[in-house]
Amino acid sequence: MPQLQSVWSLLALLALAFIWHSPASAAAGSTAALGSGDGPGRPLTTFVDLLSSNERFSEFLHTVQRLRMVIPLNRVRNGTLLVPTNAALKKYRKEHGEGASRIAGATYRGLSDAQMWYHLIGDGVIEAQDFGRRTMVWESLSRPEADDGSAAASDDDESDEPPKEHVFGVMLKTQLSNSGTVTANGVAVLAQNYSCAAGNVYLIDGLLEIPPPIQEVLHVLGESAGQTTDSADEYSAIEKLLASAGWSDVLTMLSRSSEATGMHTLWAFSNHAFSSQFSYAERSYLLNGPIFAADDEDLRQAAVADVRAVASRFVSSEPVSIARLGAGTHSVPGLGKHSDLTLVVEETHGRFSGSIDGQPLGRLDAIARNGIVHGVEQMQRPDGLVFSPLKVLVGLNATAFVRLFKDAGLGDYIDGTRPDRKLTILAPTNHAMDEAFGYDLDDSDDVALSAEERVQRSPRDRQREWALYHIIEGQYSIEDLAQTPLVRTQLAGEWTDGWPQVVKAQVDQAHRALESHVSFNGADNILLEPEVIGNTTIYLLSSPMSTPPRLVNALIQNLDLSLFVAAMGASNTVDEIQSEAGVTVLAPVVNAFASLGLVWSYLSLPGDLDARADLSRLIKAHVLTRPVYSDEIPMHTDSSADMLVVKALNGNKVGLYRTPRGMFAFVDQSEQPPSMRRSARNSTASRLASVLDSSSLKISEPDMLLQTGVAHVLESGLILPLNVEITSAKLLRGMRAHIFADLLERFNLTYVLEDPRGEALTARSSDGDDENEDHRTVAGYSLLVPSDKSWRENPAYRELMRRDHDDISADDSDNPWRNATTSDISHYLDRLVRLHVIPIVDSSPHDATEGKHLPTKQLALADRTTYPTLLDDVTLRAHEFATDRFSLQLEGAPFYQTPGGVPFVSVATVVRSGIARSGAVFELDSLLRLPPVSSSGPGGWKRVAWNAAVWLTGIGMGSGLLGVSGYWVRQWWTRADYQSL
Repeated sequence: MPQLQSVWSLLALLALAFIWHSPASAAAGSTAALGSGDGPGRPLTTFVDLLSSNERFSEFLHTVQRLRMVIPLNRVRNGTLLVPTNAALKKYRKEHGEGASRIAGATYRGLSDAQMWYHLIGDGVIEAQDFGRRTMVWESLSRPEADDGSAAASDDDESDEPPKEHVFGVMLKTQLSNSGTVTANGVAVLAQNYSCAAGNVYLIDGLLEIPPPIQEVLHVLGESAGQTTDSADEYSAIEKLLASAGWSDVLTMLSRSSEATGMHTLWAFSNHAFSSQFSYAERSYLLNGPIFAADDEDLRQAAVADVRAVASRFVSSEPVSIARLGAGTHSVPGLGKHSDLTLVVEETHGRFSGSIDGQPLGRLDAIARNGIVHGVEQMQRPDGLVFSPLKVLVGLNATAFVRLFKDAGLGDYIDGTRPDRKLTILAPTNHAMDEAFGYDLDDSDDVALSAEERVQRSPRDRQREWALYHIIEGQYSIEDLAQTPLVRTQLAGEWTDGWPQVVKAQVDQAHRALESHVSFNGADNILLEPEVIGNTTIYLLSSPMSTPPRLVNALIQNLDLSLFVAAMGASNTVDEIQSEAGVTVLAPVVNAFASLGLVWSYLSLPGDLDARADLSRLIKAHVLTRPVYSDEIPMHTDSSADMLVVKALNGNKVGLYRTPRGMFAFVDQSEQPPSMRRSARNSTASRLASVLDSSSLKISEPDMLLQTGVAHVLESGLILPLNVEITSAKLLRGMRAHIFADLLERFNLTYVLEDPRGEALTARSSDGDDENEDHRTVAGYSLLVPSDKSWRENPAYRELMRRDHDDISADDSDNPWRNATTSDISHYLDRLVRLHVIPIVDSSPHDATEGKHLPTKQLALADRTTYPTLLDDVTLRAHEFATDRFSLQLEGAPFYQTPGGVPFVSVATVVRSGIARSGAVFELDSLLRLPPVSSSGPGGWKRVAWNAAVWLTGIGMGSGLLGVSGYWVRQWWTRADYQSL
């Protein structure tokens, strides 16, 4: 037994000698390979032994000891340690203001244990030639730490159990500079190599600082790649993409989650590469979709799934270094549940290039604290990602619009299930939708709706109408809208009798660079270019686009149409017209009614049933029985006089056409006018067009959208239909000229109120003598009507009324007609009335029955024109003293003083006028005076004698005055010759 124990003791000593000397021999060999090193003279086993053996490592060893890293460092085998020189450590402490000897947590004098572990490479023993061969990425034993200061544990903890899976350390990069110096993360590696059993130790000329997180590395890459001040945001798209996917910790390390403390690889595409593959709305969907759809869980989950499907192709769940993998095709993991990525690496003359899933790489192996970043130069659109109009609307933050479509049962318009249907969608923003629901989708503007109609139009119906009004049939680009500004929507129902509602687009070509150069019904588009997804084009609106209002609500917004609205109310046609489905309203302006003059005075008579009925017919003549928009109105050409003929509510027909001068409405005033044929392709087309223009009403403001159709504003004039009989008697009622009407009846002159065309009438003489009758063909009569006040101021009329009413007590003793006979008064007034009637002589060669209206030129007054009257040989002359202002006076009346000494004046001013079927009616401000007659002064031989006496008296007085003057001159001349004594 003692001998056996001796043998075992000897064997143990031999084994100990072998273990002691083997590492020393290897170390001696490595040192020789590097050249002369200050290696220890005894064999060293651990890195701590090596650090303790040389004063050059004293500062580093001191820091290791104070950070309690001795035991774990002793356990490291097969590694490479990069040790900063003492001077470098002292300089680092001085620069970082950590000269005090203190320990705060896992930090000593500004150095953390994580930073110390970063100097230890765990990829084995690295020889000097391996550093200088090519650029290489190494894995350190420093584990990523979250930004809250908690460091991950080292591989070499005190547990003897092997880790279940490898935990990656922070990477560092060595490369050979242009000067031939090897650097580690930019710090020079000195040419001294110290070896021990645990591995090699190299001196470096500085401390290795742990690189920043991936997010900060992206900013640095952006600044180094760009030339603008915004270059730091060159990779902002991929940052937002990961945030949208819920993977922000991959970039920022702001938490202690596995993503925050784990190592990843980011295949970073630039903003330019991202924009080249996705439109604005698609980018917004990927970057903001989950946030925009936060109120709709289904939409949010779908958006998150799409975002992660894209983001997972650009993130790997472990650090992937091109230099470490080397040339070849490699399968690298993605992130999440998606398949692995294919990495192809090529090496040419020591330089690497590659692609990830076919996307070429640019900047390679950018080291970050929590992984590696590679730049993707050209991004490819993922094959499995399909965008629908719904996703684009979510990307445009029109999620309220999407929810409304879903709630209204219109989801198939936007979910992409009908890709063959071509549509244009006008989507308001969420803010605009809020305004729309508060403004348009209630019944506040439907003042004429009955309670039953309000119940029938449920909120869902109103939402559906509102949504359908924002869908346009067909695809329209901005260029298309410039050519076709009126576009038909999907809203077509009982209000329009099945005709589609229309949206008016306006394109401002002069400001094409601005987003708002396109608008719809006044709502601006805020996209510079519309989003096109397959067969769907989407515009984003900045303000609500309400459905067209009811007729009255639309018209009252234009003050020029206020009288038309009032006329509808006065004629009791508002409800009837507003309930008529599918109409076109030709709306006259205020001046058109004012231009009617006395006709409007008649039509607006309160309580007059005839006037109300005529006004109703006039209003209905302006309402056509189908909606006609401006783009449907045909063009007149030299070879064609095409016209769109539509029936009005009153039964008349109205033709609509356009010329280079504008759009016009022509009223059918005859049974079968040649101008109303739909096509007149003959040589008279051009002449026909000119005739139409001269007698038609021009449309000044087309396409005022209505709930029941459309309205066009007429520039001037209005439609006076055939079934509105405007007679002179009605005009007298309109101007309340009761006295003139009574006098016409009193003197049997009511025939002037009738239409005499087609009959050979006799212009009756004022003295009733049949021998003096003048047979003339008369087409009508124009009446000069003084007001009732003017008649009451006439002495003869006052006296006649006093006698008619036997008013003996009337105090009118100064009336010059008090002693005249009733016959004389009646004769005078009869002649006075006839003076105010102008016969319209028909001198045209055609049949008088051909037309139903007198020519306008025979009804209007003209400057310095003479007009006959019913009084024999008495004519009147018109004078235009201002634009369209006329006065009338007797032509050729003497201007001498009457025996009463009053100058003779007979003139009156036209106040208003109106045109009737039988002639014109002019309202005068005063009565015209009858011309002087022979009974007003000496007549016959007395008149001759009187004139002779006047002449003789004048001659005698002149001769006497001349004689007296001659005598006085002679006396003065004679005295001039005398001389004084």
